[in-house]
Amino acid sequence: MAHIEEAPAAMIDRVASLLESFVGERPLTLAELARRSHVPRSSAHRILQRLVELGWVERKEFTYTLGVRMFELGSQFTRRRTVPRAAVAVMAELHRRSGLTVYLSMLVGAEIMHLERIGSWPSASGQWSAGARQPVTLTAPGRALLATLSPDHWPELHFGYAPTQYSIQTRSQLMRDLARVRDRGGVAVDAQGTHHGVTVVAAPITTMDDDGHFALSVCGPTRALDLVATITEVRNAAATVWRVANGVPTLRPRAVPDLPPSEVELQLANGGSASG
Repeated sequence: MAHIEEAPAAMIDRVASLLESFVGERPLTLAELARRSHVPRSSAHRILQRLVELGWVERKEFTYTLGVRMFELGSQFTRRRTVPRAAVAVMAELHRRSGLTVYLSMLVGAEIMHLERIGSWPSASGQWSAGARQPVTLTAPGRALLATLSPDHWPELHFGYAPTQYSIQTRSQLMRDLARVRDRGGVAVDAQGTHHGVTVVAAPITTMDDDGHFALSVCGPTRALDLVATITEVRNAAATVWRVANGVPTLRPRAVPDLPPSEVELQLANGGSASG
């Protein structure tokens, strides 16, 4: 009886492992999926055949990609959350003005997951693709969000993994960086901490209905990025998303009524002298 009860859970684990192996946009072969998911090749082939029938996976010759049904399910996740809905137009405008790649990311455990991406640099694969995850301590979006949360509400943080010599590797380094984030008004900067030559600038987006912890960020070449201007752009864009998501109207400057010209202004306009 115990074996019967455990079998469905084991099958679900294998299906989940296969689906989670699709990171990035490149189609994968059966051998690659079996290796990434640690599912035996024969079992992986059988499961993938059924997923293709259900529309969760698509097969083209000898490779597989996620299917339209998975896109539909993912769209339901974003449609029922206010921040992703509000962010799309703001992200497109920020990309148009800056020319930089724009991300909307969400805090998931001790990782950042990229929900949306607009832009073509760097290559949309691996850690830079929509749907990919990165450690919260290594990323600008992650540190922008940690700076807004009490340490009591932080996930369990892990240190030690360092993609570059500029990566945050200890809790003390993290605390110093979060102090700089707060000094910038909540904007985090990761200069080459996740990849050489790449700088990411991020700002948090909070919601009034506890819809999750989101961050808006831009990614660009370190040598060409105007950091001061980018910090301002990202902060303003995140604030716009916050206003739209929370239904807060944009305040417009109060109109100043036209006042009649003074006698001095009239004299100057008529070519006269303003002296008494």
